[in-house]
Amino acid sequence: MKKNHKESYFDFGNQFKIDKKIDGYHGSKKMLEDIVNPFNLNQIQNKLIMEVGSGSGRILKNLIKFRPKKIFGIEPSNAIKIAKKNVGNSRKIKFFNIKGEDIEEKEKFDFVFSLGVIHHIPNYQKVCSNIFNSLKKNGQFVCWVYGYEGNEIYIFIFDNLRRFTILLPDFVLRLICNIFNLVLYPYIFCCKFLDLPMKSYLLKVFSKCSYQKRNYIIFDQLNPSFSKYFRKKEIFEVMKKSGFKKIKIYRRHNYSWTIISQK
Repeated sequence: MKKNHKESYFDFGNQFKIDKKIDGYHGSKKMLEDIVNPFNLNQIQNKLIMEVGSGSGRILKNLIKFRPKKIFGIEPSNAIKIAKKNVGNSRKIKFFNIKGEDIEEKEKFDFVFSLGVIHHIPNYQKVCSNIFNSLKKNGQFVCWVYGYEGNEIYIFIFDNLRRFTILLPDFVLRLICNIFNLVLYPYIFCCKFLDLPMKSYLLKVFSKCSYQKRNYIIFDQLNPSFSKYFRKKEIFEVMKKSGFKKIKIYRRHNYSWTIISQK
């Protein structure tokens, strides 16, 4: 595999120096199962797996509970050091400090996961094509990305707000995230009685996370210089262009897509 080179993903490496703790619902096996649903994670037992965009190791730490044969963790930023600490000394996990665009493995893996990552990569088509090439025949790619449909108002607000927030020092942005976090308490309460935007996600996912993890989730919306909200047709075409023939797309809490593609 090729060596990594510097790009904007280093912002995520800096972010995980602070948001490095894996705990609560946000770091749970239950949340992972919710993200990949309806994919049955028991299928990865004794299989060779790759995760693209390991970050702090949150997904890896839960994937290993399903007893795969081995997992390759791909992470281009300095967060790879944090991931190694979070997953411990598992001999089943092998890390590569490279970008998804630099994956060169061919027909090697049974399953590949990339959850909450593809929508932050400008060259997402190249990454998905590399993932297709890395899979064995009949191998599956499980992907989760932000969705466009139903989020138009949210996207308009946050895409314009991000033009300003990406210029702020992290400590200032974190103060702003605390304000948003506090404002969301009454909004979430109102969601229990009214059909408001992001209702399902806020009640079934966000509200189950700790205050600290809620801050992290908000920061993750305002800090990245690139965030792509995919229309269903768009993400289908990305997978089709990558080479996948069997593509199934599922709506997650009315705001994002879980895609299960088979080679």
